[in-house]
Amino acid sequence: MRLSFLTAATFLLAPMAAQPLVQPLAAQSLEEIQAQSLDRAVTEHTVPAVRAFDDAARDLVMASAKDCRPEAMQPAYNAAFDAWMGLQHLHMGPVEKDGRILAIAFWPDKKGLGPRALSRLIADQDPIIDDAEQFAQASIAVRGLFALEYMLYDDQYDGYGRDSYSCHLVQAIANDLGRMAHAIDVEWASDGGFKDTLLQAAEAETPVYLSRMESLQALYTMLTSSLENTKDQRIGRPIGSFEKPRPARAEARRSGRSERNVILQLEAARDLARKMAPQSDAVAMPNTEEAFAKTIALAEALDDPSFEGAGDPMGRLKIEIIGQNIEAIIGHLANELGAPLGVSVGFNAGDGD
Repeated sequence: MRLSFLTAATFLLAPMAAQPLVQPLAAQSLEEIQAQSLDRAVTEHTVPAVRAFDDAARDLVMASAKDCRPEAMQPAYNAAFDAWMGLQHLHMGPVEKDGRILAIAFWPDKKGLGPRALSRLIADQDPIIDDAEQFAQASIAVRGLFALEYMLYDDQYDGYGRDSYSCHLVQAIANDLGRMAHAIDVEWASDGGFKDTLLQAAEAETPVYLSRMESLQALYTMLTSSLENTKDQRIGRPIGSFEKPRPARAEARRSGRSERNVILQLEAARDLARKMAPQSDAVAMPNTEEAFAKTIALAEALDDPSFEGAGDPMGRLKIEIIGQNIEAIIGHLANELGAPLGVSVGFNAGDGD
């Protein structure tokens, strides 16, 4: 019996087709995937974030020395705040040491301590601003980005001259921010710093985490907690209730940063999630990516810098929908990031705030 040409060719090629052209890589263990995810998150997300804040804070110090008046300081101030939003979700290590996170960003100020404390300093002409070490021990209400926001954007502090006490107060706040930002950068990114504490885990010189999985879980907790905080605080505070919206409670409303801070926090969270995602799957987080893109687009479309729209029903609804979409992001992260990495949300110092 003679085989047709096509049949013979198929018969002859069949053994070759059964062998893949490229041998697949050996399946990675969960520990290997976790180690790679941790390395990317630490070296490609956290280290650039602390260095960006250090750079921006240094520029803020230089700007204050050149011209401390509001109109001259505002660009450098906003650049520093932008950089802080790329870092503020990392409530750990040098960021929290010595209470830095509150000294840098004391918000929400539920009792309105900031403006009263600043006004007292100015009225008393308190010489504490002339001593950097003493000022570093001053109340967090007169330090950091939100104290500086009052000085640069609130009408009651406007109009001061270069040689005034208010000018020197602005310089003291800027210098204090620069000092803290640089300390965080050094303590985090230098050899033996907190980045190595995360990466080396139990093998670190002074261990904080017992395994790399614990380090990864700590970062995952920071990621999800930062989104919860944006939903509950940056969104929740200004929208208040339907009967009583509270637009005056929006974060950084004086400088018109309320909407911007939500967008920047979402972008920072997305970057951390991407760095943590297992690279073996090019589309490891399709639902998460879609949810982030949708939520950021909704925030950008608001065109409501200070969330003043929270004061009317339609504006409030638009802001509230962003919060609802953030909740969806958190759910997708649990399914598409937490579960594949074998991590879940743990305790963090911000719980219960």
